[in-house]
Amino acid sequence: MRPVIIGGGVAGCAIAAALRANGAVEEPVVVERRASGAPAGMGFILMPNGLDALARIAPEFDWRAAGRAIDRVSLRRADGTVIDEPEIEPAVCVSRERFLAMLREAAGGARFIEGRSVANLARDEDGDFTAIRLDDGSEIAGDVFFGCDGAQSRTRGMVFPDAALGEVVVKEIVSVADSAALAAELGTTFRKYHDEEGGFAVGLLAESDARVVWFVQFDARRWPEVDASPEHLAAFVGERIAGWPADVRAAFAATDFRRSHLWPTRDLHPLASLAEANLALVGDAAHACLPFTSQGANGALVDAALLGELLDGARTPREAAAAFARYSELRRPHHRRMFMEGRRLREDFLAPLAGRGPSVPLVR
Repeated sequence: MRPVIIGGGVAGCAIAAALRANGAVEEPVVVERRASGAPAGMGFILMPNGLDALARIAPEFDWRAAGRAIDRVSLRRADGTVIDEPEIEPAVCVSRERFLAMLREAAGGARFIEGRSVANLARDEDGDFTAIRLDDGSEIAGDVFFGCDGAQSRTRGMVFPDAALGEVVVKEIVSVADSAALAAELGTTFRKYHDEEGGFAVGLLAESDARVVWFVQFDARRWPEVDASPEHLAAFVGERIAGWPADVRAAFAATDFRRSHLWPTRDLHPLASLAEANLALVGDAAHACLPFTSQGANGALVDAALLGELLDGARTPREAAAAFARYSELRRPHHRRMFMEGRRLREDFLAPLAGRGPSVPLVR
């Protein structure tokens, strides 16, 4: 079978890697809308379920060495007071760019077509997908298809036009701070500071010995004027964290906001199915979740590992469709739980602290 993967991010590369051992498929074709060399994002946390999935996809790689171990969460007030410091099952904070490079290596001989978008999908009279048509007019034929093109998935829009993303309630400014001193101070702890009034928080994690990934989450309804220009982001964050603890101000001082990203966070209402005939949705295209769960990339990795196993032995598009139906059946309950957990954690984030402790922003 000829696999065609739409989207070359975490989900798409993980699918390509998961198919390596399947002798019934050719090397996949991966279509990625971003041009080669485009920025690949900041970083994220590989949770235990994501690490377990990676061990199934490409056990020859040392995925825990891809970044910095995280084994504790320190929840704090904006004045620095520690509320709670629970230990967690060890996770890993990784650079998205480095992690994608490792996944591409794990994908072996997959062929990447970059700087191209999918304009349409072709189907035969039986309803099976047969090809994708690109924005340059070219066509790529295939036997099995994977929609891995993110929360704003065009593939999902073409196959499931009634799928609905939730409204933007919380926005997140994600940045990197090049500071060995701050990375050493953080060690293996994920620190998260919460404003007493709710609706504003700052998180910091060391991604390596020299770099810290940090983020600012805020209620977009209270601060609707924030735009993505570097000057505006720096001014907004600088004003909001004035007087906050020294590590937060150190991250701000070590940040080039030209590299920062303003993310309007949205989740996807649970779908009735994650597949249609011989096409499956994977990762955020199937189950975009809110960042409070830390399950976006990890969910994509679990999807990929499961699909690789279910497709083992499939020889035809019809057999692939049966595997995809089983994938949908197995994964939909988890996706629904992440949707509900994300909504619960968002409400917790928006509420004033009022003597209570905030929730740990990690869900497995």
